[in-house]
Amino acid sequence: MNNSEIRDTFLKLPKADVHSHLHLAGSQKRFKEKYPEANLTFPKSFDGLSGMIDFIYRQLNTILIEGKDVINFMEIAIESAIDDNVTLLEASVDLNLARFFDGKVEKIIEITRHLKEKYKSQIDFRPELGINKDLEHERVYSDGIKCIESGVFKSVDLYGQEIGKDLKPFVRFYDMAKDFGLKTKVHIGEFSDYESIDYTIKLLAPNELQHGLSAVDSKKTMDCILKNNIRLNICPTSNILMGAVTNIKKHSIRQLFDYGIKVTVNTDDLILFNASVTDEFVKLAKSNIFTFDELETIRKNAF
Repeated sequence: MNNSEIRDTFLKLPKADVHSHLHLAGSQKRFKEKYPEANLTFPKSFDGLSGMIDFIYRQLNTILIEGKDVINFMEIAIESAIDDNVTLLEASVDLNLARFFDGKVEKIIEITRHLKEKYKSQIDFRPELGINKDLEHERVYSDGIKCIESGVFKSVDLYGQEIGKDLKPFVRFYDMAKDFGLKTKVHIGEFSDYESIDYTIKLLAPNELQHGLSAVDSKKTMDCILKNNIRLNICPTSNILMGAVTNIKKHSIRQLFDYGIKVTVNTDDLILFNASVTDEFVKLAKSNIFTFDELETIRKNAF
């Protein structure tokens, strides 16, 4: 197949995006249509996680300034997924977005429930509760418990800086999430080493890891992932543009796949990295990282 045929093939296939942050998951095209007066230039790359956060706070947050913008960003994210024929979307709704609604987490629950209902005929949107590791622990337990008890959220995800963060305060919260039948995920192993993955699995016993790239550096870690049937939700373009990986040829996704680990490909933050799920599959195919049949396995893994 030529490049056009490859893209058409993957665009037509139903896909899942299971590593996505909802208010950052809209396409740049839909963002510009919604905010035509916005004077933003999206970087071609970021200086690690701190560089990405700096862009969000200094640039993107000049547009994302009140509650209606949060709703707009969430809606264009879901619509962007639909544009790409994503039929299953597990996207995190950041708990701290309550700050745009006078700190009322009930409003976040209400908005998320409404969006799930609004788009249910077009996409299986399974909201995920996103928690930054730097969020006050009191709020994690007060507001976070309201979210997991609401029945709106189907999974939880913990993200932020991977190095030097104490995860012990989240153990009880993760146990509670599991008690309510929620799937558990953790961001780890993009900028941290394989030992951080070992520690996270031992402490939180997550169902899935967001990224988990450094697992490839330890057979013991990969064996642990296999033994516990943990899926790795990988975002190749994000990994490259954030500087965690030099280029697609040096990405560890191939080695992880060959070891038998279940991997998926996802967008992470579509508005920042400008690569849809289709784009990710096309890049992996054009770079001869995987055959079409192997990419089919990866596509189905996400379901």
